[in-house]
Amino acid sequence: MSITEAARQLYISQPAVSKTIRELESHIGVSIFDRINGKLFLSEEGKVFRIKATQLIRDFDDLENFRDYCKTEIPLRIGTSLTIAMNSLPHAAKQFKIKYPQTPLRIYSENVQQVQNRLLNGEIDLAFIEGFESNQGFHAEPISEYALLLVCSAHSRFAMKTEIDREDLFKLPFLLREKGSTLRDCFDGLTHEFKVDLSPVLESINTEVLIRSTKAGMGITVLPEPLAREYLKSGEFVCLHLNGRTMSTVNYAVTLKGKSKNEIYVEMIECFKNAETNIP
Repeated sequence: MSITEAARQLYISQPAVSKTIRELESHIGVSIFDRINGKLFLSEEGKVFRIKATQLIRDFDDLENFRDYCKTEIPLRIGTSLTIAMNSLPHAAKQFKIKYPQTPLRIYSENVQQVQNRLLNGEIDLAFIEGFESNQGFHAEPISEYALLLVCSAHSRFAMKTEIDREDLFKLPFLLREKGSTLRDCFDGLTHEFKVDLSPVLESINTEVLIRSTKAGMGITVLPEPLAREYLKSGEFVCLHLNGRTMSTVNYAVTLKGKSKNEIYVEMIECFKNAETNIP
């Protein structure tokens, strides 16, 4: 091909084509064209250069589409506390998938400490936990708040005692989550105000086990208001009060401090906010 023909196809001037070729060859230190009878022919070096340049252009196009690749190939890894998983996870995940159907999700549902450890170890990108304690290594954004309630079966022998005091704490059977969980820590904090360190008759990492045991009349448990609501409304459970004291917890979306939030992170946080707000 002649320089004149190249200029015509590129819609630029002939001197501009000649100047660009000279600058390119000067920059790489190799002649990529042989000039014969006023025409340009790729040299052997030029043929190799064309192969590499073509691959580079393809790679650049791939980088241009990297955002779409991230949305469809790289999973969003999240961790949720067990309580938030029961309350909000199904609704939040469903709403997220409506907007980002191609984005893979990898979800871990564990107690708060385990979720925080995963975040610190880089095993998850986002955490949704309750009762978060301030830490310089994390950035926490509040997403909701709800009351924690003492409840028992309406058919149990404890149901008539809607008000309990310090002495009752020593006598009544409690069904509690494990130490380190927010439900347990909040309740322990309340009983410590009365200088009481009680031992539950049942301790479980599974809130559903506590609910079933409470239904069976085994004792009194602590539930987030959204989980307790249906049982209180149906009359299965009644609410007990400890000297007029109340318990509550704030729920947070947590990331490592300094980690940038892309649009997928922001959307997932919004989905959890909406799920927490619209718990039936």
